[in-house]
Amino acid sequence: MPMEIDEFEEAEGEEELTTGEAIVGFLLENDENAWKRSEIAGAIDRDPNTVATNLSRLKNRDLVRHRENHWAITKDRVRLKEAIRTSNALGDLNEAFGPIVENEEDAQAWSESQPDEPHPSVVDDK
Repeated sequence: MPMEIDEFEEAEGEEELTTGEAIVGFLLENDENAWKRSEIAGAIDRDPNTVATNLSRLKNRDLVRHRENHWAITKDRVRLKEAIRTSNALGDLNEAFGPIVENEEDAQAWSESQPDEPHPSVVDDK
């Protein structure tokens, strides 16, 4: 199917959002409802399994809420704003200086260098 030339020109230089970014954007724009995973996937044109993985990660970061089969954006807008700010800053650094992890070997090296014990500044809530 052909694309209008104006639409083609506008698309030049646009960066595609990550699935997590697309989910947060969709839920934020549609915060009057809670949505099923399949509805979110359809709305952002992504694979439902990829959406499910990202929703779980976002839930672990308290950026989305989950009840039964439905998902909604967090009520904590301060937390959400800070997460977006951090993501943008990391993206800017990545663009300016390149990624820290460029391949599987780098990822493995970072993983192996993790300490066995948590940092002393981490307070145990138990």
